[in-house]
Amino acid sequence: MKNSERSSIWTNNCKNSPMGCFLFFKGDNFMNINDYRYKYDLHVHTSPVSACGDLTPCEVVNRYAELGFQGVVITNHFSESVLRGFKTKEDFLEYYLNDYRNAVENGKKHGLQVFLGLEIRFPENNNDYLVYGIDETDVLCAYDYIFTDYETFYREFKTDKNLIVQAHPFRSSCSLQQLDIIDGIEVYNMHPGHNSRVALAAKLVHDNPRLCVTGGTDFHHEGHQGMCAMCLKEKVCDSIALADAIRARDYIFDIWGNKIIPDNK
Repeated sequence: MKNSERSSIWTNNCKNSPMGCFLFFKGDNFMNINDYRYKYDLHVHTSPVSACGDLTPCEVVNRYAELGFQGVVITNHFSESVLRGFKTKEDFLEYYLNDYRNAVENGKKHGLQVFLGLEIRFPENNNDYLVYGIDETDVLCAYDYIFTDYETFYREFKTDKNLIVQAHPFRSSCSLQQLDIIDGIEVYNMHPGHNSRVALAAKLVHDNPRLCVTGGTDFHHEGHQGMCAMCLKEKVCDSIALADAIRARDYIFDIWGNKIIPDNK
């Protein structure tokens, strides 16, 4: 049987299991989607840092804990427009990181892991980029690039630990970045209020297998929480480990109960 044929086969071979073992071929290997049980949302916004968001960090944590998620990445907007009104860098960064810190503290009470990320934008256009594998020190460093351009940011900020992904590149307001200066594409952006043209994003990563595939709810509003989860076989301990897990490409997506197998080569 050819690999192309194998990749299309789904089978329920665990007759003795009440839930079943849903197996499929990936290359020459079997994968069982029931193994991927740790759910992480890679794109979550909180208020007030993301002014377009409705829920506070504590409310966000409560919602995701209720849904049985293992963790979330707080990816609040990080751009020139967000820092207006702050007199000093220190004031802005204290304000920006406060949402993340509050989410971490509430997450400890509810057993929800909270990781730090960024959704960064530069003055040159309306493109957004999701940054994973960072800590608070990296946010301090990223601040110095807000008034520059994306290429400068990527070439100077990029490390072996972090991962820089273009968010929803096929929205009408966005333009696709040069592929050699991004690490991946947010294929499955599930914000209900935007057309992210998921099919075009999926085709792009199929044609360019170097790029990592990510997805997330792009959560802003009540009722939309948990629309998209990246599901792993093992828990990860921090943001850097999460970036490593994305690079390892051993995950699936759960879009409100619908399992998606990314075309990760």
